[in-house]
Amino acid sequence: MAENKHNWVQDVLNGNIFTMEAARRQYKLLVLIFVLMIVYIFEGYRSQQQQARIVELNRALQDAHYEYLTVNAELTEMSRQSVVSQRLKDAGSNVKESLTPPVSIK
Repeated sequence: MAENKHNWVQDVLNGNIFTMEAARRQYKLLVLIFVLMIVYIFEGYRSQQQQARIVELNRALQDAHYEYLTVNAELTEMSRQSVVSQRLKDAGSNVKESLTPPVSIK
């Protein structure tokens, strides 16, 4: 038994397994297995690249969100009534604030 096992291992290492009749009958299966291994490896690398791209895009999205929040806060501050009236006063404009409250039309 041990000698038979040794011969099989030796045949695999020498490449003699490909000259054996059983291997020649199964060459289509061996080619299919080889092709599937190549596809599996390729898809693994491609998925790693896609994951890296997703991380990069998430960082860019987070940066854009923070920039939006900053710009929105600045716009809110600039459009406050007290800031607008002060800027008009500093610019020397004759526009005055209305002292009557707005009226809702129904």
